[in-house]
Amino acid sequence: MLQAASDILADSGVSSLNVEEVVRRSGVAKSTLYRHFGGADGLLFALVASRVAVAESPDTGSLREDLRQILRGYGAMFEDPLGRELFVWMLSKAMASARGAALFAAARIQPGGPTVVALQRAIARGEIPTDTSIELAMHLVQGPLISMRVIGNTRLADDEFEQLLEMSVRALGGQ
Repeated sequence: MLQAASDILADSGVSSLNVEEVVRRSGVAKSTLYRHFGGADGLLFALVASRVAVAESPDTGSLREDLRQILRGYGAMFEDPLGRELFVWMLSKAMASARGAALFAAARIQPGGPTVVALQRAIARGEIPTDTSIELAMHLVQGPLISMRVIGNTRLADDEFEQLLEMSVRALGGQ
């Protein structure tokens, strides 16, 4: 089902993903899809979560360098029209209902996700305070990039990216 959903996204975009098409392409029963994912929205969030779960977290030994690589990856994702469309779709679902918000949070904030792992490593190395809230830190790190690139449709120049990175690290209490 995840592969069928991925294929539909690649072929036709987010708006074309529906239960009937996933069932047709995957060969599973509609009841199976609903039992496992609750519908097309749950399936799409599960697909995003599966991609976050397998994403490697860099381990450069420095929060600044880890975040540089992670944020560059997010920036590249937002350059892809499908990546932006999918992210905007997730945001709209998160804003529309408590279930959508919970699915978005579960897809975005995963124990093995790159930003979570980078922040945990920074805490373990003593780069940022031990009482740092990982979830709040993720909003602080990712929020400006999302705001500028996705909402404002603005590309960051290299010097702006570096300034944003520096401000994020300082805001987290790092050097």
